[in-house]
Amino acid sequence: MKAKRALSGRTHHAHRLPSGLETVAAGQDYDLFFYSVAHLEDLNFLSSLKGWRERSTQAICWIQELWLKRVDQIPALVDQLNAFDHVICSFVETAKMLRDRLDVPVTYIPWGVDMLRFCPCPNPPRRAIDMLSIGVAHPNTHEALIKFADETGQFYSYETISGRAIMKDFRAHRDNYIAQLKRARYFFSYIAKVERTVERGPQIEFGLRYLEGLAAGAIVLGNKIDSDAFREHIGWEDAVIDAPYDCPQIGDIISTLDEDPDRCAAIRARNVTECLTRHDHLHRWEKVLDLAGLSLHPKLAARRDALAERVKMVEAGLDA
Repeated sequence: MKAKRALSGRTHHAHRLPSGLETVAAGQDYDLFFYSVAHLEDLNFLSSLKGWRERSTQAICWIQELWLKRVDQIPALVDQLNAFDHVICSFVETAKMLRDRLDVPVTYIPWGVDMLRFCPCPNPPRRAIDMLSIGVAHPNTHEALIKFADETGQFYSYETISGRAIMKDFRAHRDNYIAQLKRARYFFSYIAKVERTVERGPQIEFGLRYLEGLAAGAIVLGNKIDSDAFREHIGWEDAVIDAPYDCPQIGDIISTLDEDPDRCAAIRARNVTECLTRHDHLHRWEKVLDLAGLSLHPKLAARRDALAERVKMVEAGLDA
């Protein structure tokens, strides 16, 4: 598999190398073959599923993360996307480039979230975490938040390890992350790969963390990105309170917000409601089915009803 991964981006012949997975054959015909990949290197595993293309009326690939700088480094993998009928990319600038590179349609669709898990209702917990920071933080902002927490008696929760730790159970890890977001008053989110400039180059994208914080009802502080995609998908009032990555005055921003509890309550409720009506996995899957020309499954109506019930709960009082 290491050889296949190393060569697959540069030569089309790498598909002949073993993927490391057991080879199986598609056992029937399918209306839709849907393949979601974290990175294009995940296309290497397709060689282990024989007949996937021949037995699928429609095939759609969703690329979660692909930076512009990476496209020219792995041309052979990019070409493999032409085997699909549609390609979806969650980076708007990369989607534009792929439209020029590929022979098949490319659609930009941002990530979605599982709103039945992220929504604080029906049992909204107490927001015991005043300020929550996940991942990297600018030293100046971090120092200012520690000082602000010490001076005000508030609770600032942040990363205390560096690098990638090995989680004991990915499900428990995810549940714990969501539980923290539901209990956070303020959450910080910045442009994707904010510190990894070599990887992202000049490309500006917004990542999933924005939607996760909004979905859980936190007040999101961070970069308000000047892009049509950001305004279209996260353009409602106070969705993101502008706060630079390097922000020694972060305590002043939070103090100003704390002086207006009615505004804060409205922000939290609006964030959850907007996500319930726009950013659930249901809304993303409907677009996938539309691209494939397929009708909606009856179970999706039940999902839509469940989301509508949560909206009513939020409107009745998110923090009741």
